[in-house]
Amino acid sequence: MKKFLLWFLGISFVLASALLVGTNYFKNNWKPLLEQQLKNATIKATDSLYAISYKSIDVNPITGNLKIIDFKLSPNASVYKKLERWHKAPNNLFQLSVDKLIIKNANAKKAVADKKLQIEEIIIDHPQLTITNKRQSYNDTLTKVKNNKTLFQLIKNIFNEVQVGKIALNNIYFTHINTSNQKIKKTAIKNLNISIADVLVDSLSQTDVSRLYYTKSIDIKLLGYKIATPDSLYFVKIDSLDFSSSKNRLAVSKLTLQPRLSKIAFYRKVNYAKDYFDLTFNKLVFQNIDFDLFLKKQKFKAHTFNINKANIAVYNNNAYEKKLGDKTGRFPHQQLLNLSLDMAIAKINLANVNISYTEYDAISKETGKITFNNTRGTIYNVTNTASDLAKNGIMVAKLKSNILNKAPLDLTFKFFMRSKTGAFTYKGSLGTFDGRIANQIVRPLGMAEIKSINVEKLAFQVKANQYKASGKMQFTYNNLKINILKRDEKGHLKKQGFISKLANIFVLNQANPNKNSEIIEGNIDYTRPKTTSFFSFLWQSLFTGIKESVGVSKEKEDKIKRSSIAVQNVLNNIKNTIETIKKRRLERKAKKQMRKQQKLKAALQSKN
Repeated sequence: MKKFLLWFLGISFVLASALLVGTNYFKNNWKPLLEQQLKNATIKATDSLYAISYKSIDVNPITGNLKIIDFKLSPNASVYKKLERWHKAPNNLFQLSVDKLIIKNANAKKAVADKKLQIEEIIIDHPQLTITNKRQSYNDTLTKVKNNKTLFQLIKNIFNEVQVGKIALNNIYFTHINTSNQKIKKTAIKNLNISIADVLVDSLSQTDVSRLYYTKSIDIKLLGYKIATPDSLYFVKIDSLDFSSSKNRLAVSKLTLQPRLSKIAFYRKVNYAKDYFDLTFNKLVFQNIDFDLFLKKQKFKAHTFNINKANIAVYNNNAYEKKLGDKTGRFPHQQLLNLSLDMAIAKINLANVNISYTEYDAISKETGKITFNNTRGTIYNVTNTASDLAKNGIMVAKLKSNILNKAPLDLTFKFFMRSKTGAFTYKGSLGTFDGRIANQIVRPLGMAEIKSINVEKLAFQVKANQYKASGKMQFTYNNLKINILKRDEKGHLKKQGFISKLANIFVLNQANPNKNSEIIEGNIDYTRPKTTSFFSFLWQSLFTGIKESVGVSKEKEDKIKRSSIAVQNVLNNIKNTIETIKKRRLERKAKKQMRKQQKLKAALQSKN
């Protein structure tokens, strides 16, 4: 942004200077003088690396107006190659074309008399800027001497002061080409508009804290931005982006991550159980941004980030093979610490965020879905910088949501950012709801069905790190009954009546507290497999507490498994015995039928 601004300011000042110099030679000599001034200034300022051209120029020194049509700033390839041989070539090469450049009301009299250049407005229509980056290793050395002169130091021999009321850059087309690596990368942005207000360059403006690079305000508006992700699976789209330096505010309207393929085509292409995303954020707003800090030190600091009205949909198909990899060290707060961008956001506010996870199950041949509706809350101290973490090393998230649009959820996380093992705690509670609503996820993915359960409250408190979770759960309910399901020959899910009755009578606690008013507390004790993701880790940890609360402790679960195997063996033996008896009966019946046929045949032969 700094280079971009300085380039346009520099070009505009050169043009205005040439306009004023041409005043005394207007009648016969202004045009060739102006053209020579422009060319000489460009050659001198860029060490012959750049040249300018234009289709036409119209100047009125009396009114201080200047208009240039089809202005071009072009690099000289042979000069650049020479600079490369001398190890003096810059990393970036610029190419600029402008459909129309207008300077309005440049005060010639004041500029000549007081060496103060005052311009009412500069309008630049459809600037097309291409920056080609080729990293030169010698520019990275510490011994490289850099030109640290301020803009005022560069112009002080011509003017003591330069002031521009407004600069408008309309319909910018910006292209960045990175040729530093083996694979050339090209990024383009169009429909970009920049408005710069109250530019002042003098001996004091450089240190004026109320100004950002000599300006009182920079407003940027981007419309209709679209780019494909590197894997070619998605489009990132932005309806509009608005930035204001005076308000320290960045707003994005309707940011979407849109799949380029249907679900069927997506999984045929990736060929494994990869999450399929469809995301829409209607409004994203950063407030109180320290833009000067970002430009000077590349540290992003903002007081507030508001996310309002968003839909986050994730789908997976477990009919495809999973790619199991070590996910240790990839929890959200650990990922934040690993970001290359230094950032510090005091708080992130969430409002009206709807989250859904949908999965197709290969065994049940059905699709399960869980939703977190109207998720809202605040995340505090979102930072990865050492100085901020030294003051406060805990990131806190306080969230509310409605699971399946029915069950109210309160959830609080504390992430210990300085922990080497990714330590965090979480606690929460679910309010009263009819547990049968969970069947839309339990039936297809758990091969079970909740026949009835009235949930009064589920509360939990857990300490965890990247290896283990431990804690306590209180799950109070009544009238718990379930059905165990299996797939029949036609592919339909069918209730296993006998096994379901055994589970309801002998395994599950039908109520908690029980008949003796005793509350069975669920122990949460779960060791995380290396391949388990953060959110799966949360669910699996809580599930250990749920199982204990409903009567399926680890010891009982192991006993059930052993008993199940024994019962299955008995059932298999009974089935085999019945099959053997049926087989023998059929064999005896076949022999008896054969003897009858033989007797009948013998009787017919004796008559003949």
